[in-house]
Amino acid sequence: MPTDHACRAAAEEAARCLTPVRSVLVPADPGEQAADAEVMPVVLRNYLGVQARPSVPRASGGRRPAPVGVATGAAVLRMCLDGLCAEATGTLAAWHADLGARLRETLTDPLAAGRQADAWQPLAALQQRAHEVLTAVAGGGRADAAGPRLLVARFVLLEDAVSGVLRRMGVPAETASGCAGGLTAAAGSLFGLALGQGEGVAGRPV
Repeated sequence: MPTDHACRAAAEEAARCLTPVRSVLVPADPGEQAADAEVMPVVLRNYLGVQARPSVPRASGGRRPAPVGVATGAAVLRMCLDGLCAEATGTLAAWHADLGARLRETLTDPLAAGRQADAWQPLAALQQRAHEVLTAVAGGGRADAAGPRLLVARFVLLEDAVSGVLRRMGVPAETASGCAGGLTAAAGSLFGLALGQGEGVAGRPV
């Protein structure tokens, strides 16, 4: 079973990858807009006129998005592990059909961002799910030389599926690809795999 430390590290990496996606899905709230208005010094704004406002790009990086919390990262990783299991049991289409709605609901929840001090429960659930999927997906192929290759192929399929779903949600292609690769790498770390984003795979299942 993956260690507590491995699960937390994977969830933290997933949260980091999800932060730019959430910034696309969740518009700035009025408080953030007011904070942006203060970027221009008051004296200069008064000189230019009371209607002048600073030009600060939002989705392109002018406003740093609120970071996604570890608990949310753990929850999304569980969705990814569900996809691995679905592929092995022939239910991938049903998992794929629901993934976009589940991701949007999870990431647009106001509680998705922040410190999330109570992340221990989602992390424990992630650890248990990882153990179940490892047993179901990788366990049966240990004696077969094709086992590790098949497991890696499942992660490649997972990355492609997540990236496609994110793009259909309106996430820019580069952001979607980076997030999907990061989530796949984080999920793979729970299996003892070192998955490079678009650069192949190294390692072996533990």
